[in-house]
This record gives sequence, structure tokens and C-alpha cells, in this order.
Amino acid sequence: MSKFLKGWNWVEKGLIGILALSATLISFYTVMTRYLFNYSPDWGEEVIVYLIIWGVFISASLLAEEREHVAATLLVERFPLKMRRFLAIFNALLAFGFCVLIFIFGLKIVGEAFLREERSLTALRFPVWIAYLSVVVGCALVSIRYVIRIHRLLFHFDTSLILEEHERIIKEHNL
Repeated sequence: MSKFLKGWNWVEKGLIGILALSATLISFYTVMTRYLFNYSPDWGEEVIVYLIIWGVFISASLLAEEREHVAATLLVERFPLKMRRFLAIFNALLAFGFCVLIFIFGLKIVGEAFLREERSLTALRFPVWIAYLSVVVGCALVSIRYVIRIHRLLFHFDTSLILEEHERIIKEHNL
């Protein structure tokens, strides 16, 4: 499983890098054409936004894996280890449920946009269902990460991991 997760992380990081590089290159191109040729392609800004949105939702999966999402660690770290484990499971279940809800509603929105052939209002006329799909894909990836976390917390719980994370947080925040 560890090898699979490392591969998954590598693919996500690669995709995020490609999306960020593409957005940067398109941005550079639009700026250069604007100032050198007094022409700015109207599709550039729209494509940059879509690339960044996809990158953000894929990044959410990595953040969930690395436990870098926003969390109330200051309060949680005050509890004993058994209580922290319970709170971690509860938190993961809530996050999983939220992601599943957004996934379900997102699928409905993507389906509606696809069936209605909705397009952006710019000259590009980009199919918006592709942009909306980023939310669905991101929530699916994050949901899977939370299922893995819940499984680890229930069946492969290691108190040293919580202690290491606690020490890392203290060092990062100079507490």
C-alpha cells in the first residue's frame, strides 16, 4: 500500500507541477503579447483560471494525505492520546462526509452543465462542465485519502505518529 501511495503522491505532484507551469507560461505569453504587440488573447486569462482551479483541487488531496489541512491542533493537542485518536477519527469521518456530499452535488452540476452544453461567455466558449469537474475529482481524491486515514486510525494506529506530528507542529509554530 505504501508503494501505491508514493506513486499516487508522485502523480499528483507531477500534475500540479504541469498545471502550474502551464498557467505560468500562458500568463507569460499573454503579458508579452500585450506589451510587445498591443494584443492580448482573450482566452489566456480564462485558461489560466481553469488550470489553477484544477491544481488547487488536486492539491487538496495531497494536503489531506500530509495532514496539512487547517485543523484545531492547539486544542486537540491538549488531550491524552486515546482522546486524540477518537477526535482524529471523528474529524476524518466529518471531512469524508463533507467531501462525499460535495462530490454528489458536484456530479449533478457537472451532469447538468454537460447535458445543457453550457459554455463560458468568452470567445473561447469553453465547456464549463470540465471546470466544474475539478471539484468532483478533487473531492473524490480527498475522500479516498480520508478513507485511508480512517483505516489507519482504526486498524494501524501508532501513537508515535501522533507524538511526531505534535513535535513537528510545535517546531513549525515555535511554541
